[in-house]
Amino acid sequence: MKIIIVCLLFIFGVLQYRLWVGEGSFAEISLLKQKLIEQEKALDRLKQINHKLAGELTDLIYGTQAIEERARAELGMIAHDEIFYQILEK
Repeated sequence: MKIIIVCLLFIFGVLQYRLWVGEGSFAEISLLKQKLIEQEKALDRLKQINHKLAGELTDLIYGTQAIEERARAELGMIAHDEIFYQILEK
């Protein structure tokens, strides 16, 4: 009878170990849930960036205003009927 009790206590201990520390334990599940939340936040940020870039792409494909704005800002474009004034600060 003592051997059976010792065996049952041993099995109970092994099961408790797996439940709290081993593979598929509460700690591991909690860690995986936290990682999932972080990945979902990163995915949301990337979706926002993709949405913004898609809007810019649409503007570049179908509109000339965006192209002209970029050319003015980045390349210093001036239209043929405009006069360029440069203001120097002391």
